[in-house]
Amino acid sequence: MIHESVDGFVLRTDDYKDNNRYLSVLTADKGRITLLAKGSRSLKGEQMAISQPFVYGNFEYYKRGDFNILKGGVCHRSFHGVSEDLTKYYLACYLCELMLEMTDEGEEAYELFRLTLNAMHALEKDLFPLSLIKGAVELRAAALSGYTPDLSGCAFCGKHNADPFYLHVMNGQLICADCLKRIGTHRYAHSDEEVRAAETIVMLSPAVTAAVRYCIDAPLNRLFLFSLEDSTDLTAFARLAQTYILSHLGRGFHSLAFYESLDTPC
Repeated sequence: MIHESVDGFVLRTDDYKDNNRYLSVLTADKGRITLLAKGSRSLKGEQMAISQPFVYGNFEYYKRGDFNILKGGVCHRSFHGVSEDLTKYYLACYLCELMLEMTDEGEEAYELFRLTLNAMHALEKDLFPLSLIKGAVELRAAALSGYTPDLSGCAFCGKHNADPFYLHVMNGQLICADCLKRIGTHRYAHSDEEVRAAETIVMLSPAVTAAVRYCIDAPLNRLFLFSLEDSTDLTAFARLAQTYILSHLGRGFHSLAFYESLDTPC
């Protein structure tokens, strides 16, 4: 019987029979793993403390056939403070759903793991505007998962700065206003089915362009250390980040729908 120990963050829990629970845990080295926590729903269960969403801890488990059985563990930190505010709670749920979608079992996820912990800390401590945290995570997660946009300059003339730039969402390319006017949006489409995607082009102010570039390249421990003083720019940044990640994933999220229903800008 193989026994293992790993630090991880609980992205989701799913009740299973009686008092059992499946845990979806994000780890740095093993990516996402699934653990069966027996008796974890019982108030007297020894594993209850580490079998909750938003918990970062050490998980000891053993393999039995195709299952990973939780044996015990230690809670390093609980981020349950995000649950005290409904808006923060649903944003935290959405970010966890996003990480579930963007990670695989057994594949290293060191930077996504760090990104998740940093985001939960920022949410719980109210360190930055929620829309800034959300947008920064969405853009960095997209980049880490292979959807990095080319932000070096206009894809056609090479211009590095423009007011405004346009971002072609599916191609991940910047286009200056002159080139967009010259070539038109349908230049990107290769078939009728691609026309709709080809027209997903979002205008970026210079401030939003700078913010997007920062989110792609900044060190993870400084990811949220930028500001958009104009509320219009912050709203545009948040909307762009959401449009970009959802377009590339090709799906929505229930928790995101709840979050958006709470009169939030994005």
